Amino acid sequence: MHLSLALIKILFTLFALFAWSRAVIRFYTKDLNLKELLFWSVLWLLMIILVFIPGKTNFLAKILGMERGNDAMFFLGIVALFYASYRLYVKANEQEKEITKLVRALALKNVIRKKSKIKVQKSKLKFKI
Repeated sequence: MHLSLALIKILFTLFALFAWSRAVIRFYTKDLNLKELLFWSVLWLLMIILVFIPGKTNFLAKILGMERGNDAMFFLGIVALFYASYRLYVKANEQEKEITKLVRALALKNVIRKKSKIKVQKSKLKFKI
């Protein structure tokens, strides 16, 4: 039992370090700013600490009215995932509206150009006849 528990701690720690390394790489490629890097660094460090000191989550569970710390962590994790899903939905919706505006503007710009070219061509034809 202790071996499997230790294995899950090691695997989670490796995963957390991998995820943190992705955040650091994105910071150096200018995809994340310093505040975002600090947020992800604190989050992954906190997760590693909570994996190795699981009793600390019991305090949080009592505040939330739950019996076990694991229950509180799962509950907070699900709430965080729903919130992240909502934020992604809002962002995607905003981007879709922005793309629609850009496509409409480009379409109108192209129509105006084509109309002006047609007028010029018609006038040239009139002169040739």
